[in-house]
Amino acid sequence: DAQAADVSSELRVQGGKRERPGAKMVLAWQLMRVSLLLPPPSPLAPSSFQSSFLLPPPLSLHHPRHFKAPASLASRSKGRRSAPGLTALKSSGEATPLSDIEPFHLYKEDGSLLPLPEGWKKQGSYACFNKNDELQYVAMSRLVYNSIQNHLQMLSSSEFSSVKVVTWDNPTKEDMEGAATSWISSHIDAYGAAPPGNTREVEIWRKKAAEVRRQKPNVEFEAGSTEDQAPAQIRSIIDRYPIVLFMKGTRQAPQCGFSDATVALLDQLQVDYECIDCLDEERNPGLREAIKVFSEWPTIPQLYVGSEFIGGADICRDMAEAGELQDVIEKELQARRMRSKSFVTRSPEDIWDLMTKSPDVTFVDCRTEQEYDNGRVKGAVNVPAFLDTPQGRLPVREDFLKRMLQKFPDKNSKIVVGCQRGIRSAEAASWLCEVGYTNIVNQDGGFSYWVTKKDLPTEA
Repeated sequence: DAQAADVSSELRVQGGKRERPGAKMVLAWQLMRVSLLLPPPSPLAPSSFQSSFLLPPPLSLHHPRHFKAPASLASRSKGRRSAPGLTALKSSGEATPLSDIEPFHLYKEDGSLLPLPEGWKKQGSYACFNKNDELQYVAMSRLVYNSIQNHLQMLSSSEFSSVKVVTWDNPTKEDMEGAATSWISSHIDAYGAAPPGNTREVEIWRKKAAEVRRQKPNVEFEAGSTEDQAPAQIRSIIDRYPIVLFMKGTRQAPQCGFSDATVALLDQLQVDYECIDCLDEERNPGLREAIKVFSEWPTIPQLYVGSEFIGGADICRDMAEAGELQDVIEKELQARRMRSKSFVTRSPEDIWDLMTKSPDVTFVDCRTEQEYDNGRVKGAVNVPAFLDTPQGRLPVREDFLKRMLQKFPDKNSKIVVGCQRGIRSAEAASWLCEVGYTNIVNQDGGFSYWVTKKDLPTEA
């Protein structure tokens, strides 16, 4: 294999000696190629040798905090810390350890996005972290600024919260490969796995936001719905999603010019939105006429933002030209981010005291069914928010919210959310607040903390 021979024969200088690159460095380099972080040297598909270096799914999507790169894999810049967006390479091929780069936090305390530094409008490498400061993805880009914006359009603030960036003006090949490859290699060396976004199983980090939106399927009425239930189904959908377009056809294949124009407008605004097909009588019985009565508007498409009717194609176009539609959407998204932070966290003792004094409080265990069956808080009901898959433990937000809305249609219901250690439950609690629940409590420490309290009851 010619490419394999090229890789295995490359030499690097380390400690004054010329030697073959370590296995982990070669592995990191191959990950960069195979995961499309670098263009391949030829239009051919990855060789069997390259494919053999693809990592299996990570054991967990949670990865350690900003790690200290081993000295053997990256040259240290002692006493020097790089500000976000500024060059963090001393010379060609000399990579600054990830731990020596200051993180740039993308969100303000109120949940709104900070403006990205102008210094990122260059070529560079960057590393993305979630809200727990766990490394998720490492990449190179010809324009870092645009790459970060693309990720922000597809990922929530919990999935992508901060970033570390290095940029330069006239990079060499060694510059382009050095920083990102050494960061991945350091992670493999320290933790036995690449960041999740650099594996084949977690692809969202490597996708373009516009392409993902275009491929997104329509939302639909619940299975078994009838025409008489159409108004209730409409209300459920506009309450669940921040932006909903009732249209003719799908975003991939609009069935009228006005629907096509509105889809193009929303794509141009680079916002995430849901579509529902008013012509699909099989999946959405009665919707075509029901939406006209519901909105008191005679035509389709119709746009809803924050459960409020905005208008049809012409009104949306006029509002966008005046900048008003963007303002309405941003206010709704910011309000949802604020609501997602409105739950409180309480100790196991406080929660049990609350449950014994208030019989209308429900404890929702959001762990998997197997975890729930192995032991739980006494009286807890199981509504999984995450599922274990071959790709790791993944969130099932929409299914969780759908089941919660069925069990608790009153959004003033008193609900305690718990999991194993308090991390998944905090995420699930934020989802509930985003869709309007007002009395949400997260149990601190999860079930593993609950069982340390001898006086608190459990069951299996």
